[in-house]
Amino acid sequence: MKLIHYQPTREPIKLNEPQVPFPVEALSQVIFQHTSLEEALEELRREGYIDLNGEKVLKGIKDLLKIIKSIRKETCNNQPPAESPPSIADGDGPVKSGVSMNNNSTGGSARFLSLSPQEALSLSADHFYKLESLEKDLKRVYWGYDLNSIDEKLLEELLGTESLANWQIIKRLNPLMLGQGLAEQGSSGLKLTSLGMQKIAWNILKEIFKPRKNDPLSRRLSSELSMEPYLTEGTRPYRFGDPPLIDTCQSLLNAIKRTGTRLPVQLKESDFAVFKKEITSRSATVILLDLSKSMRFENRYIAAKKVAIALFELVRKRYPKDRIAVVGFSTKAYKIKNSEVPFLTWDETNPYTNMEEALDVSQKILSIHKGYRRQVFLITDGEPTAHREKGYLFFQFPPHPKTLFKTLKRFKILSQHNIDTSIFLLSEEKERVNFVHEMARRCGGRVFHIQAGELGRCLLMDYIKKKIRWI
Repeated sequence: MKLIHYQPTREPIKLNEPQVPFPVEALSQVIFQHTSLEEALEELRREGYIDLNGEKVLKGIKDLLKIIKSIRKETCNNQPPAESPPSIADGDGPVKSGVSMNNNSTGGSARFLSLSPQEALSLSADHFYKLESLEKDLKRVYWGYDLNSIDEKLLEELLGTESLANWQIIKRLNPLMLGQGLAEQGSSGLKLTSLGMQKIAWNILKEIFKPRKNDPLSRRLSSELSMEPYLTEGTRPYRFGDPPLIDTCQSLLNAIKRTGTRLPVQLKESDFAVFKKEITSRSATVILLDLSKSMRFENRYIAAKKVAIALFELVRKRYPKDRIAVVGFSTKAYKIKNSEVPFLTWDETNPYTNMEEALDVSQKILSIHKGYRRQVFLITDGEPTAHREKGYLFFQFPPHPKTLFKTLKRFKILSQHNIDTSIFLLSEEKERVNFVHEMARRCGGRVFHIQAGELGRCLLMDYIKKKIRWI
């Protein structure tokens, strides 16, 4: 027999404290404005984040600098005259006259006790020197210098424990993401994991489906706004081999109808009722994102990226048998991975709108999904300005008639292949509106005239309603 004897250690064991949750809500709003995860985290460190309700979720370096500025201003206003000594504060009460370094809003605790005017001024000068030193260090960090250069003891002394705790969150944003599995170290820096993408997408979905103030209560609670899966309706008699989705209430009622109210209730196989299995259709969807130069106005490309990520998450959680792909297009069209979508930006070097090639790529993607209900969601703000001509790119603005003709022809081909088309137009210009309506007429599609802020709600609700219609 093996005996193991344990003895208590001399020093107490320090258990790891639970980690602070990473502010995913803040990241899900700023990440779409940058071309990398590192840039998005840098903005959070600098600026912090204010949520949609106007509340400060995360204070940034900029907020700490504002606190320093307010302390300096308050201290200057409370400078004592050289001939009058400062009074002594009673306990934790406010100092009625003289110089007070006690700032409840920032947590400062220094006080002047029985000091001569010269000593008070000397202490005040030392305090200003410390504030100036901390301010310089924070400004250097704001512009990208080492985060470890901040003296945390000095920060706590001057700004208080609350500001210190906030600084430590700012400082540990990268380790927090790594520790919670939201990011991983790649060859070119941090990159999002699948878990990180799911968390961000879920926050966007909550934002899109958040009830509006002007929505009636009955509409807010209706199934079309709910993120829960649709409930199955009705039951049927149990058949051998059915999954155990038994409706207990209906089964007991069947037994009581057969035997009466005698106890105990005797159940037979014929009494069992099971829920009807929900019939689902499989959909294959391609989202076409216009990344031409004009999409930079009103942050249209940011709204489009958010919708793509949100639809990915909706399909993953609610319609796992569906397939979805994203195609970005400007001068050229190309398929985009899910992990690349947040960091897309409008194409400055190739600003043209080659809609013909985008439709061609989407058709090729959908052609491999046999037996699926196939559809294209086109998010654009204008007319096509480029097309392929004998292997070369042809561009002209205003659009050449041949470009318009080739694009309309491609829409008609989609219709011939039974591919449903929905066009989300982010423009009100007459020429563009007329052309988009002609596109929809050629392919039997639909047109949505919307603002960038309404894109997510409109597109996702259209996707869900089509699922209901197809079922």
